[in-house]
Amino acid sequence: MKFALKILFWQPKTNFYQYFASSAKGKVLLVCSNYITWIFLIYPSYLLVKTDPNTFWILLSATLIGEIVEKIMKLKNYWKRPAFLVDTDIPNGLIKSWYLTGSFPSGHTIKAMFFLLLLIQYHQLFPLFLAVIIPLLIFRVIIGFHYPIDILGGVIIGAIVWAIASQIQMPIYINQMIYNIFSFVFYYPLKIGI
Repeated sequence: MKFALKILFWQPKTNFYQYFASSAKGKVLLVCSNYITWIFLIYPSYLLVKTDPNTFWILLSATLIGEIVEKIMKLKNYWKRPAFLVDTDIPNGLIKSWYLTGSFPSGHTIKAMFFLLLLIQYHQLFPLFLAVIIPLLIFRVIIGFHYPIDILGGVIIGAIVWAIASQIQMPIYINQMIYNIFSFVFYYPLKIGI
C-alpha cells in the first residue's frame, strides 16, 4: 500500500516549479505549457467536425460536463497541488484561484482523454496528438501542478465523459446547421450523409 501511495503521489526531489518560476523565460514556459494544450486541441476539433458535424455537439457536451465535474471535484480540495503546499508565487497569466484549490482531477487530462477517444472513434488519431499531449501531461506532474493520481483520475473521468457524450445524436436539421456554418467559416463543403 505504501509503495502504491508513493507512486500515486510521486514528485521529483528537485522543485522544478521554483526553478522555472524564478526566471522570466521560465514563467513564460509555465504559462504557455498551461494553455498550449487548448490551442493544440483546435485542429483535432476541426478534423472531428469536418468528419461528422454531430461531433460538434459531442465536443461541446463533453467539454461542459468535464468542466463541471472538474470544478466540483477541485472544490472538495482532496489535496493541494504539490507546488503550492508552500507559499508559492503564481506567474501572471495563470489564474491564481484555479491553482490554489485542489489538484484532483487534472482538467487537462480529462479533456485530452475524451479528445483521444473521439479521435480513435472517428479514425482521426494522428501521432502528433500523442507526441504533444503526453509530454505536456508529464511536465505538469514534474513541475508540481499535479500528482500522478490526478492524471490517472483525469484519464478515468475523461473516459466516462466520452462514454456519456459520445451517445449524443442531434437531429439532421441541427447537424445541417452546423454543416452550413462550418462550410461558410472554413470554405469547405463537408462530406456528410445529410
